[in-house]
Amino acid sequence: MIENIDSDGIAGGKIIVVSNRLPFVLKRDSSGNLSRHASAGGLVTAVAPVVVRNKGIWIGWPGIQLENPEELIPESDPNDKTPTAGLLSSQVVAVQVEPQQFDSYYNGCCNRTFWPLFHSMPDRAVFSADHWKVHTLFRKTLFAYDLIFCSHMIIRNDYCSIYKMRGIFLLIFECYCEDTIELVKQYKNVCDEMNLKCKIGFFLHIPFPPWDIFRLFPWADEVLQGMLGCDMVGFHIEDYCLNFVDCCQRRLGCRVDRKGLLVEHGGRSVRVRPLPIGIPYERFVQLAESAPAVLATSQQVVLGVDRLDYTKGLVHRLRAFEILLEKYPQHLEKISVPSRTDVKRIPGPEKRKWTS
Repeated sequence: MIENIDSDGIAGGKIIVVSNRLPFVLKRDSSGNLSRHASAGGLVTAVAPVVVRNKGIWIGWPGIQLENPEELIPESDPNDKTPTAGLLSSQVVAVQVEPQQFDSYYNGCCNRTFWPLFHSMPDRAVFSADHWKVHTLFRKTLFAYDLIFCSHMIIRNDYCSIYKMRGIFLLIFECYCEDTIELVKQYKNVCDEMNLKCKIGFFLHIPFPPWDIFRLFPWADEVLQGMLGCDMVGFHIEDYCLNFVDCCQRRLGCRVDRKGLLVEHGGRSVRVRPLPIGIPYERFVQLAESAPAVLATSQQVVLGVDRLDYTKGLVHRLRAFEILLEKYPQHLEKISVPSRTDVKRIPGPEKRKWTS
């Protein structure tokens, strides 16, 4: 979907990605110089290579507040091998938001409300009107930057000649609210002035919960209507699509086609599609094959790489490991655990005693 854009006349068009963060963060050293540092996460790994190949644009918060909005964003380090290495500074639009506002938006509504609720853990969700207010303000700021960027291209009158664009595919990765629908209309009007076809897609890279969970969100109507302002809404799997379709029907009263995954809203038919997102597998195979050995041992290695997040089931895995030791006591006191994350600094595994 992302690589071919769409079959409705804008195949080969340019991608504009809108997410809460850029695919890298900016840091300033003691001399005041900026440097780029790749962000971790599946979204960056999956989407950044496509934006690089497509010569698209990525709009988001850079991780710090730039006192001078005209300050140039540095290019990537020549030795950088991360997925964002080929993303030029000219392909980046940094959104200027006060750190306190971003903290309230990201660590408030996103992490304390959307994250647990959409992972079907409502007992962990916090509903705050203040956080929601900041959330809507940030969303409008983010989309306004995209609108301004597109308008500037009209004034400069060189966007089409530089990129030979036949259309724009705006790809949104964050939950939008009802207030942004008007901005979506303005964006499409700007594209009409450029004689560009425009399609707007939304992709939610976390689960979408069933109706009995989603209905707990106090501003459910606004979220659904904001998402339905797009031409297409994507989720990882079909179950999430069906959950979304069901919520649109039960909360907004929309006419829906469950078999065709269509939602009728505001005189338009919005397509809902399962679009599993992944990583560039071949690239990781190549890196693994060319990487030098860093750990020499005859022991059996059990490796887990996870975020320290309650949705990952880490406690359950530790309990499962405890059951393993209870059922197979011959493994007791034979477990080696590295004491640091940087394996290269460890001359040999450190023995630790595990007991049940």
